Amino acid sequence: MPSFNVDTEEITAFDFGNTYLFTAYFDEEQLFNQLKKYYSRDKYRFKVPEEDLKEVQQTLDSYFYELVIEDSPEEYCVVADEETDSNAILSNSVMRKQRRNHDIYLMKDKLSLEQAVEQGAIRVEKSEVNAGNIEWKTNGS
Repeated sequence: MPSFNVDTEEITAFDFGNTYLFTAYFDEEQLFNQLKKYYSRDKYRFKVPEEDLKEVQQTLDSYFYELVIEDSPEEYCVVADEETDSNAILSNSVMRKQRRNHDIYLMKDKLSLEQAVEQGAIRVEKSEVNAGNIEWKTNGS
């Protein structure tokens, strides 16, 4: 019997204790409808409670998406000052936080992180912003 391999698309989900956040666009309306209860239209992201994570992973798996759990969100953070054109950076971020005259973005994946750096953002660990003091609020910011 012939077999075939199907490549899966990775989606990075950030672990915030009992909540997982990710950003993704799904062409399949049926898939989006199955995950709609986790989607925040205001924040353009999915917020999955820990008790529902396995179910969401199984749903995504059935559509050839792999949910990759990342427990170090600071590694995906960039800093942009007011001179940086941040529209493209914002559209590829999971969330944003403002601190003094800087915007701090949690990027949705490694590719978006690299693109943000190419557009003038600085990785948070190379900036003057203290990454250890960044506290993300999963219910708001």
